[in-house]
Amino acid sequence: MAVRCTVAKCLLELQNEAVFMWTAELENVATLCFKALENSNYGVRVAVSKLLGTVMATALMPKQATVMRQNVKRATFDEVLELMATGFLRGGSGFLKSGGEMLKVGGSVNREVRVGVTQAYVVFVTTLGGQWLERSFATFLSHVLDLVSHPRATQTHVEAVYSRRCVSFILRATVGSLLGEKAQIAAAKEICQAIGKQMKAVEAVVNDTSSENKSGAADIAASQHVMVCALQELGSLVQSLNATASPLIQEASIGLLEIVTSVLLHPSMAARLAAAWCLRCVAVALPFQLTPFLDRCAERLNNLKTSPEAVSGYSFAMAALLGGVHQCPLGIPHAKGKMVVSIAEDLLRTAAQNSRLSLQRTQAGWLLLGALMTLGPSVVRYHLPKMLLLWRNVFPRSLKELEAEKARGDSFTWQVTLEGRAGALCGKI
Repeated sequence: MAVRCTVAKCLLELQNEAVFMWTAELENVATLCFKALENSNYGVRVAVSKLLGTVMATALMPKQATVMRQNVKRATFDEVLELMATGFLRGGSGFLKSGGEMLKVGGSVNREVRVGVTQAYVVFVTTLGGQWLERSFATFLSHVLDLVSHPRATQTHVEAVYSRRCVSFILRATVGSLLGEKAQIAAAKEICQAIGKQMKAVEAVVNDTSSENKSGAADIAASQHVMVCALQELGSLVQSLNATASPLIQEASIGLLEIVTSVLLHPSMAARLAAAWCLRCVAVALPFQLTPFLDRCAERLNNLKTSPEAVSGYSFAMAALLGGVHQCPLGIPHAKGKMVVSIAEDLLRTAAQNSRLSLQRTQAGWLLLGALMTLGPSVVRYHLPKMLLLWRNVFPRSLKELEAEKARGDSFTWQVTLEGRAGALCGKI
């Protein structure tokens, strides 16, 4: 490992004078970096990613004196991104193939390679600087979101989560630290557009029941990873901008609120949770929006009770908003606690009326009651009698009831029952 670090540092110095490293031998240098990242430790990943990111940045924007002196041909932005994507998606396999071929052929991805290339992306953008990122953000955002939706990055759930963490790190480490206030607002607009585009595609698949579009299920599965990364970065941007993020809410042409709220109906739970978290970030950054957000979510939850996605998504949003109240100095009106208890009680009471909605309504009801507990004793004490009754009803009252319960019910009934009891216990904690 020490040898790899030393070689990477030597090559990093050498590339300042050796023009061939970032021209004719660029692909070979990238291949060597990917190979060096295999089964590497932290020190190796830092050294190699710095080399890879710096070489790629130099290939894209070499020093003007070097270009004029040696008539160097620059690599295009697409060529550089394709090379880096090769490492992210393919890891340590197929290094003797060209970038385009490597994306098409199967093979396992080495996690150390993916982490190293992730850091290389950050070095690449940091080397080029904030002004370059501001000019090229739309292309860069599209590229990194394509990475996380690629089938090679999401073969299993664990790989998908790993890839999402990597892409989220790339966005946060670049957008969050290199861009100024105006540029961050512009970046938030681009992210909103990307989310809106994804949701339109998802809605088209969901609404199209024809047999020709059944393959769209794979597109929905891929879109959830894009949604999670985009919404997490959007939420972080808004929270860091605080009050200066107001134009994102107030300008109808941007429509941040409508776009994020639309994701609450996404078929994927991960996307709905990310949208709820993003709404919470907006409410914390702009506290005057907290109560209107809560009212809007409550209204839509009441109006869309027959949709499992709506019940789940809007309850997530309400719970997230309630959880953010302690970060808002003015809090929320006292009557909102009563509204939340009323909605939760109605969801739990009607859960058994429709088996298609039983699980979602049970989850939503207890989630809202658990979120209510975060408002503190001054709010909870007024609703304690109702909550005690709900807690009492969800558990067997005697050993006789417990024994009788064991002898009945199918797997779905038990799933709903255990979900309710888990929610009740979480609310107590």
